[in-house]
Amino acid sequence: MGNVIEINRLTKLYKNGRGIRNINLTVEEGDIVGLLGPNGSGKTTIMKCILGLNRSAEGEIKVFDKPLDNCFEEIMREVGALVEAPSIHKDLSAYKNLLLRATLYGGVPKARIDHVLDMVHLLPYKKDKAGRFSLGMKQRLGLAGAFLTEPRLMILDEPVNGLDIEGVVEIREIIKRLRDERGVSFLISSHMAGEIEKTCNKVAVMCEGELIAFETTENALKLHPSLEDYFLDAVREKRGEIII
Repeated sequence: MGNVIEINRLTKLYKNGRGIRNINLTVEEGDIVGLLGPNGSGKTTIMKCILGLNRSAEGEIKVFDKPLDNCFEEIMREVGALVEAPSIHKDLSAYKNLLLRATLYGGVPKARIDHVLDMVHLLPYKKDKAGRFSLGMKQRLGLAGAFLTEPRLMILDEPVNGLDIEGVVEIREIIKRLRDERGVSFLISSHMAGEIEKTCNKVAVMCEGELIAFETTENALKLHPSLEDYFLDAVREKRGEIII
């Protein structure tokens, strides 16, 4: 089983001193890796570096065993992403939003648009303007756009943000089905330990710009009642606090 993402000594600091420092992380083929940490811990910065949105970062990133700097366009053809708020044209319908995106990608059949809308349960609303959608529906539309090109790797930043309980479960099932049926690998961020626990087979704990723990979900739960406890113990250990 090969590595889909390999990050070595990745550092990206902003003018305010925040960012990420010396990140080392590997995502293997078929992994669903969860970046778990509070807002501002560096999760989104890592994703932006992988997607080429933080070009001034230091360190090395390989995707599909290819250096990101040298093979960026080739790599991105096989990567789907949803980072921060979905990019949506409010005056266009859900279908036309995805049609525009498909045109930019090139080579995406129109039938694929209906397919991904159906995946995220938006097909009945394909003709409705996206500007009238709820936050959860906009999140679903963003996810549909990320799935559009049938990518080998998905990078999803807080993918269940704004969704109700049924929506959260549906997206979790979609992620697992894509991994099981098509071998898609995922890097997912969340500040909710329970969601990472139910979705991901590996968890990477982020705290104050550092990756402080990385383990399979199964092993983490052997020594802790939940991933929430695993996260809290990792943070306390980093800060030198006594763990009782």
